[in-house]
Amino acid sequence: MNYALVRLIGFVLDAITALILVDVLGSWVLVMRVRLPGWAYNLLLTVHNAADVFLGPIRRFIPNIGGLDISPIIALLLISLLRRLIGTALV
Repeated sequence: MNYALVRLIGFVLDAITALILVDVLGSWVLVMRVRLPGWAYNLLLTVHNAADVFLGPIRRFIPNIGGLDISPIIALLLISLLRRLIGTALV
């Protein structure tokens, strides 16, 4: 039971991590003004909106530093910490 729960939580945390990383890479593509087909732009917009669910609360507490948004870094650190805490508590 615990093993399955740890695996499920790990899968969810991996999905959130991937979502955040794709959002970061997508924002770089948009900043570089790469011409994208409409579907690709819509996909990046959807990923950004989904990632904003996790990054938005962090952005409210920690402002940009010199124009650099560090909320993805903080979110990934928190996910890593959460993974360790849950892994130790359930195993």
